[in-house]
Amino acid sequence: MALIEIEDLPAQSADVLRRRARAAGMAVTDYLRAELIARARTRVPDDAVVDFLRSQGRELGCEWDADAAALADTYDLPADALDRFGCRAGAAGVSLAEYVRGQLISMARRTSVDDALEEFREAMRRDPGLAMDLEAIAADIRYARGL
Repeated sequence: MALIEIEDLPAQSADVLRRRARAAGMAVTDYLRAELIARARTRVPDDAVVDFLRSQGRELGCEWDADAAALADTYDLPADALDRFGCRAGAAGVSLAEYVRGQLISMARRTSVDDALEEFREAMRRDPGLAMDLEAIAADIRYARGL
């Protein structure tokens, strides 16, 4: 069974996703639900594989098993998002829950300048005596990333 709840993700991934949810002022599950829906409704490279396999007459999707039910229950995803993820999972040859778990981990790995700054803000909240110039830090992060 693929583990899809935030507590079951790698610690670093869970930390990043929790931080983003806090910054957005949302509960973690609500934040992840919104992100997963947006990701399902955005075309990704996996969709080209889905399109190709369908053009070859292959039906895609996944079985509705305990993992899929847990996913639907945990994130309350709409049918179109579950269907899109199911097709992508079928094309990748993995279960729906494994695919979505991979998507959550992938989302956490794509950090932004805002993610990095939020880490500094959290450090400043933990230690009020810590003085940092967030604008300078942001400029340095952008420079280091070539932005």
